[in-house]
Amino acid sequence: MSSSIKYDIAMSYFQMYNFFMQIDQLFEFVYILIDKKQSTASEMAKRFGVSTRTIYRWIDALSVSGVPVYSLKGRGGGIAISEKYALDKRILSEEERLAIVSSVKAFNSLTGNPSSAVNANLKAAEKISGLVTTDTDWLEVDFSPWSPEGSEVRKLFGTLRECILKKRQVSFEYFRGDGKTEHRLVHPWKLVYKGQAWYLQGWCTTRQAERFFKLSRMRNISMTGRTATVTRFSVPAVNPYFENQRPKPKMINIKAKVSNNKISYLLDTFICSEVVPNKDGSITASFTVPDEDWLQDLLLGFGPDLKILSPKSVRERIIKLANDVLNNYITR
Repeated sequence: MSSSIKYDIAMSYFQMYNFFMQIDQLFEFVYILIDKKQSTASEMAKRFGVSTRTIYRWIDALSVSGVPVYSLKGRGGGIAISEKYALDKRILSEEERLAIVSSVKAFNSLTGNPSSAVNANLKAAEKISGLVTTDTDWLEVDFSPWSPEGSEVRKLFGTLRECILKKRQVSFEYFRGDGKTEHRLVHPWKLVYKGQAWYLQGWCTTRQAERFFKLSRMRNISMTGRTATVTRFSVPAVNPYFENQRPKPKMINIKAKVSNNKISYLLDTFICSEVVPNKDGSITASFTVPDEDWLQDLLLGFGPDLKILSPKSVRERIIKLANDVLNNYITR
């Protein structure tokens, strides 16, 4: 009997019993059997909140559709699934299952509590990995820094994740752009990765508005006992940083000459549209950046290894900043 005929018979069987099982329940039912190898109809009925008769109907329907689920009679019996069984590719393709495993593994690097969330993620990855024939160890993502503070980043991420999932307000001290520190109490919504940095998005009780807080500027973070009642669905959609509500900065094209030993750092910092080697061993690079106040600070950080060729206005800003730094040391 062809697979298509089996599938049609199975669908007819489901319709006969007025069975409209949600796809997530179907996955869970099969995954439980794959994981536990064996269960009982009463255990399954209790888990899904249905009768044992309904469980047996599900078993019959799955069997007809090609899923090797069967009943074992007698003492120690129950419901089982063939140990050689893997999910039908009509449900999840090999590429889709590989994508799920890779995503779960990438997320593991950020979850801060190894006894709970990480453990759960690893178990999920292991279960789905058993259903994938392709090598799943092709991708590794770690957003934490190389420095020893990497564990602190994961701990911070785990704390904020817990606040979001448990719907608890989060309290912390925040360093503003002007250098001042403020205490903030926030109804957390989600963690956002944007522009090589992590942000907490939520409702700030101090500003009575939606705000984004850069994780690197947060200190003394703690989950309060207060329930987070303000959700992103209960306030008007305002996203000044990531939804183009903030006026777009003026973009300028910079042409610079950089030492050969610092070109890699320049490429790490900017997306260069042109990289041309020079006869003297230096490299001429072009890149487009926002014309913001922080630009000259960042460029001056390259020291004598970077020389701005154009525009003239950026050269003058760097010269002024370099003189201010020099005067700061001379006057002391």
